[in-house]
Amino acid sequence: MGSKKLKKIISEDKQCLFQNYGDRLPVCFVRGKDSFLYDQDDKRYIDFFSGIAVTNLGHGNKEYRKTLHRQIDSLLHTSNWYYNREQNEAAGLLAKLSFPGKTLFANSGTEANEAAIKLARRYGLSLHKNRYEIVTFTNSFHGRTYGGMSATAQKKIHEGFGPLVPGFTYLPFNDIGKFRKALKKNKNICAVMLELIQGEGGIVIADPAFVREIFDLCGTKGVLTIIDEVQTGIGRTGALFAFQHFNLSPDIISLAKGLGNGVPVGAIHAKDFLAAYFPRGSHGSTFGGNHLACAAASAVLKQVGKKSFLANVNRLSRFFLNRLNHLKSEVDFIAEVRGMGLHIGIELTKPGARLVSKALDKGLIINCTAEKVIRIMPPLNITPEAARAGMKILESTFREEGGPGANP
Repeated sequence: MGSKKLKKIISEDKQCLFQNYGDRLPVCFVRGKDSFLYDQDDKRYIDFFSGIAVTNLGHGNKEYRKTLHRQIDSLLHTSNWYYNREQNEAAGLLAKLSFPGKTLFANSGTEANEAAIKLARRYGLSLHKNRYEIVTFTNSFHGRTYGGMSATAQKKIHEGFGPLVPGFTYLPFNDIGKFRKALKKNKNICAVMLELIQGEGGIVIADPAFVREIFDLCGTKGVLTIIDEVQTGIGRTGALFAFQHFNLSPDIISLAKGLGNGVPVGAIHAKDFLAAYFPRGSHGSTFGGNHLACAAASAVLKQVGKKSFLANVNRLSRFFLNRLNHLKSEVDFIAEVRGMGLHIGIELTKPGARLVSKALDKGLIINCTAEKVIRIMPPLNITPEAARAGMKILESTFREEGGPGANP
């Protein structure tokens, strides 16, 4: 189980906390620097996970720290009863870097998606009394609150919680025929909610033709397009937002994770005409968009929004994908390597949990989702030296694991 320090921490966890996360990986990180994390015994790890695609600027980024220190020294929170310069700045940057529109701040990705769902329904119900249904797709993930959970087309997320929020239609991902039929048959659809890369679903990328036709059909039917950019946004895919790879303009995007680099902040950004459907008193949040959260968001956007920053993400992406595809040719239990930018999945022919544990023992942090997909999501500013060192550990871990007959 590790050192005495770790045993004490694990004992306190089991005594004090809900155990909904099960047995966590046996490590407690206590500090970080750049693309490295250090545990309770000061062992160093290379971070290829970024806290689930959150710490896009890594740990202890100089400019980000300066901004947060200044804000902590001045003002943290006053509430949305008052005007807020930090909100204005962050929203202005989002509009400049995505598309002209209005922003509403929340505290997390699932809250951002709740706001998007509410906004879409309000819009639809303004047109017709039954127009509130939203299309989502199999193996999607939109959050753990009741609206986000209900939008998520995965039975394992729903189990044990009773009736879901009604009004969601689940369709197969990348099947335009099924979508076309549903839109033709059901006149009560107000919006479609889509991840362009399904993160929790296994780094599955939307077919550009599928996405393009969705947008074309929705445009002719007055159906809103909502792109869930919670995991793909803020530079993770090599563009600031994943939708920019597809040359399309959604009506609403939802954001969180990398937006705050670790400070909890979410947002929806929507086209201007939709602001009318959230009039006074229709939605709100105590903490959403407070001074600290928005200062963090602005600090992130100012760095990640630079063309030079994103160019470096794409250079690193080519490095990772080249090395991983070479590894695939050597290791027979790798089925496929796929991804965009530094949002990369390695699909295996067997469960991947043991590889995650072995890599951790060697000083590399990776993650497994959908049981058999190893996720590679390092900080976007990871140095080439750290990337190479991490890949050496990953490669040795895979090579030592053996063929598909090995017990996971």
